[in-house]
Amino acid sequence: MSNLVGRLRNLGADTLLGMGLLALVLILGTVVPLVSPYDPLTSAGETFVAPSLAHPFGTDHLGRDVFTRAFAAVRLDLTLALAGVAGPLLIGTLLGGVLGTTQNPIISGLWLILIDAMNAFPFLVIVIGIVSMIGAGVEALVIGLTMVNWARYARIARARSLQLRDADFIHATQVLGYSRARVVLRHILPNVYSETLAYALSDFVIVIIAISGLSFLGVGVRPPEPEWGAMMADGRRFLMRSSWMTVYPGLILSITAIGVALLAQGLVRRMRGGE
Repeated sequence: MSNLVGRLRNLGADTLLGMGLLALVLILGTVVPLVSPYDPLTSAGETFVAPSLAHPFGTDHLGRDVFTRAFAAVRLDLTLALAGVAGPLLIGTLLGGVLGTTQNPIISGLWLILIDAMNAFPFLVIVIGIVSMIGAGVEALVIGLTMVNWARYARIARARSLQLRDADFIHATQVLGYSRARVVLRHILPNVYSETLAYALSDFVIVIIAISGLSFLGVGVRPPEPEWGAMMADGRRFLMRSSWMTVYPGLILSITAIGVALLAQGLVRRMRGGE
């Protein structure tokens, strides 16, 4: 028990606060939809009911319980954010690691131009364009995020791979006659992965906000699925009459984003040796 307490103290106040906020959101996101008497997709009765004991976050324009919907959205939003980070992380790390070790300047140069071009354009603008062409929906959202965000990870991985390429232990593997695939997979990528993973932790909060923003703009999750951005988009039409439709989903989104940001900040600091 004392070891556990000591480890928790070493994590830092920001990491503990982030873990606490994120754990609270995850617990409520799991428990509320299970115990709530209301279905997040169907009407709970009267429309535009102000927050009360029966409806802590009120009801929306279709009579749905906002409290149930706001916490039912936790699983979808966090799952989408995880998928939107994991895909680019894996693709960008692998591609950047390979590019950083290639000896062909033409191939490396062409890929670098593509990576720089992807990073030069505003992130959300390209995603909106891709999702608009594919069609709004969960799958299109993940595809759009992956097709755009991999370039940021690839640039980080390539820069780290270039540093490692001239390291003594890499020269030793070449002397031993190891294949390039073995060198990349066993010696380059494990050392590159820590850099891209650190970025992924920080990127997670950006992706959460991006997903909600895209749904708010109507090119993300399709109604009636409960999703924070889509709920806020519905509420903006009735902002003067029923502000709770927008305020409470936005509050849950903000708490989640703050929790993830604090947790990521602490973890990245520990990964980099407390710098």
